[in-house]
Amino acid sequence: MKKVLILLVIILTICGCTKKEIKEKSKEKVEKKQEVVENTYKDENITPIGIFKQQGNTLSKLNTINITPVVEQDIGVFQIYPSNEESITLSKGFGPSFYDEWNKYNNIKLGFNIKFSLSNGENISYNIFSPENTFDKWEYLMNYLYDDYANYGKSFYSHIEKDEFNENTLMTSIKLQSSYSIDQVNSKIILTAFTYDTEDDFKDNEYRGNSKYSINICLEGREC
Repeated sequence: MKKVLILLVIILTICGCTKKEIKEKSKEKVEKKQEVVENTYKDENITPIGIFKQQGNTLSKLNTINITPVVEQDIGVFQIYPSNEESITLSKGFGPSFYDEWNKYNNIKLGFNIKFSLSNGENISYNIFSPENTFDKWEYLMNYLYDDYANYGKSFYSHIEKDEFNENTLMTSIKLQSSYSIDQVNSKIILTAFTYDTEDDFKDNEYRGNSKYSINICLEGREC
């Protein structure tokens, strides 16, 4: 009987070690595979992108702006344009000009990222890919997207609604407005426009590609 028990213990020990070894080897394989994927990521997207302020038929690239935030008042309306130039003189309206320039690049999508810190120490970062994402962190910032090409020639038009958004929609402009908890924002606001083509351009929900441009929005009384 003792011999049988000893034999069972030996068998169980061997099996246990084998299972543990198999688990560890499987884990190592997964980690190595992930490492290979990370190391082989290469962004070949060469789309230029910038954030501009339009005055008449001129687009001037922005870098830093200073504002005094007031609840439910605009921080600013920012035009996006596929160019690295500091200043652009448009030969026609902004909407058609954007359309012509944007169509030089194939299968590229536009997105935005907004970053800031709160007085409680929390760091906020969220992406906007469509009108559906504009409600993220609504208590601090109200965000609106516009399609200047679809509305070209209209004296007044509203932001893009969720049910209007489709594959033909162009996000040419974004408006930021102070919301009811803007006083809790304790840092500059970083607005980034970026272009992407696949999900590989993101890691942990953060854009890691090359085609991006950021501006600093400095709020009065906060560090910038």
